[in-house]
Amino acid sequence: MFLQRPQVAVLGSAREPSSSLISGKAFQLGREIGRLNGIVLTGGCTGLPHKAALGARTVGGLTLAVSPAANRIEHIERYRYPTDSDVTMFTGMGNKGRNVVLMRSADIAIFLGGGIGTLNEFTIAFDDFTAEKVIGILSGSGLLSDSFFEIVAKSRRTPAMSLLTDSDPKLLAQKTFQELSRKSDCKLT
Repeated sequence: MFLQRPQVAVLGSAREPSSSLISGKAFQLGREIGRLNGIVLTGGCTGLPHKAALGARTVGGLTLAVSPAANRIEHIERYRYPTDSDVTMFTGMGNKGRNVVLMRSADIAIFLGGGIGTLNEFTIAFDDFTAEKVIGILSGSGLLSDSFFEIVAKSRRTPAMSLLTDSDPKLLAQKTFQELSRKSDCKLT
């Protein structure tokens, strides 16, 4: 089996980051995903996911926004989300419904920073991801993402998918791609 372009959801705070360091790490993460020929999936929002999408585009990477809006007008006027993704899928399902579509579309989910919305995405991934999927957590990125391993430990459930972490966005992207390739016994092109 050949998995030609892994779909990598980048998940984190939709608010513009106050730290240029974490913003830079999100950009580096997206750039590495694009360099590795992955497709960057986001919730169509601003903030850290958008920074990752911008990073991917600097190396010719493909970006796909899974919008909570029903159409482009709602995406812009109600949510005030950017429109510069290569592809935008309008779900019309609001943020929580969009999160389910986003997580189920991803082969890899990488979390950095983030609040309650990111926690919602993490619990969907933790609950829904099969053994073939991979979760990455950028350690030291702040907010709730730094607590995800503790949440998993307290859940008393063994996750079906692989959980990986690194504080370096480039290394984290590489680790998740290697793990996906190993798990699916396929070649990533």
